[in-house]
Amino acid sequence: MSFAGKLYVVTGAGSGIGKATVKKLLQQGATVHALDITEIPAHKNMGGQQISHEQVDISSRDSVKAAMTEIWQEISDKMWLDGLVNCAGILRTTTYTTSVKEDKIFDLLWKVNVMGAWHVTTEFHARLQDLRQSDASRYAKSTTSIVNVGSMASIRGIPGMAAYVASKHAVHGMTKTLAQDLGPYGYRVNTVAPGAVNTPMIATEIQDGTCEPDRAFKGAFKTLSEPEEIADAILFLLGDGSSSISGQLLEVNGGWP
Repeated sequence: MSFAGKLYVVTGAGSGIGKATVKKLLQQGATVHALDITEIPAHKNMGGQQISHEQVDISSRDSVKAAMTEIWQEISDKMWLDGLVNCAGILRTTTYTTSVKEDKIFDLLWKVNVMGAWHVTTEFHARLQDLRQSDASRYAKSTTSIVNVGSMASIRGIPGMAAYVASKHAVHGMTKTLAQDLGPYGYRVNTVAPGAVNTPMIATEIQDGTCEPDRAFKGAFKTLSEPEEIADAILFLLGDGSSSISGQLLEVNGGWP
């Protein structure tokens, strides 16, 4: 399936699943607006075009609005935005104490994982609505696909991760509702739910001793997936081969029972 000539926005593009998704889209000839709060690697000579937007804090509505305005200004020929991947997210463990520290962790996870996806999606939608209103006949039948990166924590409890689990449950709840709310506008909205993935986020938790993948993420086929494997699932949900799939959660977890 070719993504040549299509335009996508990917958050969390600096590393892990977001980085892998950007590379695969570029290899397929897409134009990708890559967003992250940190530095974003430049992927050159891959077929498509990458435009990087760094220092974008998705937990801030103002930061996201500024990035989307910048993207809009760079779309000189009024290209349709064919898809959005809400990949940016963070992982923290929590303990059951009445400490301010634990409250701050819960608050941070909610702001980044949930409000971040909300900010990006609503600003993305607003730009597409502006485009439709500018030329209703041209864009009346245009469609777009949104993929939210959830987790197996979107559908089950994981020991020591109450705040993370709550945030990822919320991500999929938002997916199911947005699929209903935005469906009439030509949107498909789905969640990819990875198990443990070999990313810097997971590596940091393992090194700190706060995350034990063999205990918390045991899969029947494999325990640890590679970012590229998750990116393949994301591209499937972005592409025409999933044209009737919306409001769903796709588990990519190595057979986690």
